[in-house]
Amino acid sequence: MPRVSQQHKEDQRAGILAAARPCFVRNGFHRTSMLDVFAEAGKSAGAVCRYFPRKEDLIVGVAAQNLDDITEVLRTALSPRDGRRGVGQVMAELLEAVIERHRDKQLATVALIVWSEAMHNPALAERLEAATVDMSQTMAALVREHQQARDWTEAPADALAKVILSILPGFLLDLALLGPHGVAAFPDAVRTLWPSRVRS
Repeated sequence: MPRVSQQHKEDQRAGILAAARPCFVRNGFHRTSMLDVFAEAGKSAGAVCRYFPRKEDLIVGVAAQNLDDITEVLRTALSPRDGRRGVGQVMAELLEAVIERHRDKQLATVALIVWSEAMHNPALAERLEAATVDMSQTMAALVREHQQARDWTEAPADALAKVILSILPGFLLDLALLGPHGVAAFPDAVRTLWPSRVRS
């Protein structure tokens, strides 16, 4: 009997998570049953439970995937470009990318149910804290660039980064409730809030 490749396992796992996501968006974590996921995935109980024995495992899997998506769009927004960009530009690009991910994967809606569940789920709380620390450290590096260029106050970079990123949860809440059209003006508003002042 041929051995199942690691890529096949990863593809199966990703497919199951992709099926679980809309179930969780429609019904929330606790009102979604494993039967709902089996039906959405078009797979037998055995095929799903081989990768996710409990619904708890599916919840953590979808949550981790969502947190990774948000962290990835921040890193992409912060990636080196031609010339240095201001914090407003970086945050605007982050919000624009989040809107696009939300269109495809309901990123903001999943974020809200993850936050709620993390209040009672230690595994999710740990992942959420790790993602928050990671994003804060990434943003702090940009803040330090501004401080070195003497464009910003010498307040602690870590604290400034957390303040800047505190916009993101509010934005995700509005995006989940109002949809992309309701937050369309946010990126340009953020550019205005923090105009680029970094000298080349």
